[in-house]
Amino acid sequence: MNVRTILAGLFVVGSLSASQHAIAKVYPTEVVADYVIGCMAANGSTQDNLRRCSCSIDTVASILPYEAYEKADTVIRMRGVGGANTEVFRTTSMLAKMVDQLRLAQIEADFRCF
Repeated sequence: MNVRTILAGLFVVGSLSASQHAIAKVYPTEVVADYVIGCMAANGSTQDNLRRCSCSIDTVASILPYEAYEKADTVIRMRGVGGANTEVFRTTSMLAKMVDQLRLAQIEADFRCF
């Protein structure tokens, strides 16, 4: 392998990391903070978990556009509310698919970050 090949490979890897970071910036700051705080509450409030939880939301953001994240998060929150008016959030297959997409992104984030 020559130096040009190595440098080209590093450039591509650096570009991918930068583009993933740019995609993650599309999520509002308060959403990122809420996700990281919840993640740390579940996993422990350590500096290492701060890094891992930040990695997790960046990974989710690189996989799922914010609009899709927001819809899935809303469905999840509404599923936790009791009553007949919220039954649609628990029984509609289209809404279940939205939640599944978020869950798959979170699973990928767990593999990458934890």
